[in-house]
Amino acid sequence: MAAFTSFGSTLKVGPTTSGAYQAPTNTVGEILSMNVDGISLTAVDVTNITNRHRVFVPGLIDSGNITLEVNLDPDDTNGQSVIVDQLDNTAASTAPVALSFLVEFGSSANKGATMSGIGIVTQYSARASLDAAVTASITIKWSGAITFTDVD
Repeated sequence: MAAFTSFGSTLKVGPTTSGAYQAPTNTVGEILSMNVDGISLTAVDVTNITNRHRVFVPGLIDSGNITLEVNLDPDDTNGQSVIVDQLDNTAASTAPVALSFLVEFGSSANKGATMSGIGIVTQYSARASLDAAVTASITIKWSGAITFTDVD
């Protein structure tokens, strides 16, 4: 795969279908930065008293997180609001649910890679400071496997 820039990268969000991934179409607006990080594999120690060296086998995969920094946009009803609504503690009838997420790295003319799967919104914080835009940080925890696709 050739190198590509982050220009045009997007995050799309949408509902699942009976808990299964469904390609989302709602694009989250005003993204300043986006990271997919923390993907890890647990090393399970299976060493016994006859081993001179520790012995490990692969355990479970933790698919990590998506973290976003955005310009706060309450009018982004199809993107940011869908995410923020998951943590709305004033809506007693709206329980948080898993959502479908699609990370697209690169522009529409040069998509480099995509990552897709199901996730849950775990954190949201907004910041306002002197002489700056109001921004928000959002953390989404991947749940289950992620599909990586090289699209160039």
